[in-house]
Amino acid sequence: MTETQTLPPRSEATPSETPKSVLLGQAAPDCLRDELLSEIFASTAAHRAHHIALTTLERRYDYAEVDGRANAIARALIARGVRAGDVVGLWMARGPELLIAQIAITKTGAAWLPFDADAPLERIAVCLQDAEAKGLLTSLAFAAKAEGHMPCAVLVDEQIVDPHDQRPVDARANGATPATPAYMIYTSGSTGVPKGIVITQANICHYLRAANEIYRIGPADVVFQGASVAFDLSMEEIWIPYLVGATLFVAT
Repeated sequence: MTETQTLPPRSEATPSETPKSVLLGQAAPDCLRDELLSEIFASTAAHRAHHIALTTLERRYDYAEVDGRANAIARALIARGVRAGDVVGLWMARGPELLIAQIAITKTGAAWLPFDADAPLERIAVCLQDAEAKGLLTSLAFAAKAEGHMPCAVLVDEQIVDPHDQRPVDARANGATPATPAYMIYTSGSTGVPKGIVITQANICHYLRAANEIYRIGPADVVFQGASVAFDLSMEEIWIPYLVGATLFVAT
């Protein structure tokens, strides 16, 4: 017969039962700053305007072009009432247009809510409804599938832009702070209804700087972008290169 030992309640634990040491990483206070994702990108675009930001086998986009395209979409979203603290769905095929749209959303101060290209319409609708999304930013091809199935406006990137609108885009002026949500990721829903996880601007900006203390990606590097934007591992592939002004090679 095995003897069972009963542990004392936590409040009665003796000092000898507490951990004797804690492993701490290197202190790096410079990694935690008062900044937004949009400001990280804008700084790089200003200093490396003509460096290639995104490349495919067919096309190259420098930082200035990406910044200009993203600003145009951001203006259109702001004109439709998108503000800091709002959520905008993001559903497109993999490619530069998707990444430019992601930057556009963060330039408004809102959080993006990404979906895989092959995500079922029902899942997209459920998540958008739960997040009280202001709209679903998508492409013309995907909009044809989404129309009539979404609980919010379906916004086509190439159709909403007003070429005459040249107002400056400033996420802070639109209400964003480091405590504002940067993006949302929903669980798979395999154990029930999908649940949304919110990541703040401060948390993701801190993570990008801290992660690159390990990766050491530099401005001369080319980084393969293959992960789905619906999986936040993609933040390492996409936004660390933006942080340092490197180039993304975007998978099809």
